[in-house]
Amino acid sequence: MRRVAPLLLLCLALAGCGLIGDLASLQARLTDAGYTNVSTDHSSINGTDRLEVTASSDDPAKTVEQIAEIVWDSYPQHVDQVSIALNETYEVYTADALREAFGERLVAEKPDDDADVGRTIVTWLIVAAVVFLLFVAGLVVLIVFLVRRSNRRRAQQQPYYPPPPPGWPPAA
Repeated sequence: MRRVAPLLLLCLALAGCGLIGDLASLQARLTDAGYTNVSTDHSSINGTDRLEVTASSDDPAKTVEQIAEIVWDSYPQHVDQVSIALNETYEVYTADALREAFGERLVAEKPDDDADVGRTIVTWLIVAAVVFLLFVAGLVVLIVFLVRRSNRRRAQQQPYYPPPPPGWPPAA
């Protein structure tokens, strides 16, 4: 299990790199749109992908709906629910509500990768198991070959008899 843990960690890290980049890009878009103290968090709880956005603005014309539209049109990750907190206003939108309000997404939505990560981990575990079994099989073949070669060499050698001690055979 100790050897599998780094492999699992690597798979999860690689899967999360795209998500971190998308969150940073969304945060930059919201900052460019005039919002301050922007923070974003994407989490998956019981199979529900949830995006939480917290921001503030001194401009009363800035609304939660504007943030929801920016998220819907520019954030490429799959979301089932978007929670937005702007100053003292808090709203929760479902993907269906956002689709109804703003139409289809302008950005190509990345597939929900929860299942893909699981498949990737299983695939790597299978590959690691096959490589390990091939290594063990090669080791067994090598050991059998070396033992047989050693036995053949012993069989080909003439037996070694030490020379007789001085005065052998005894005089009668």
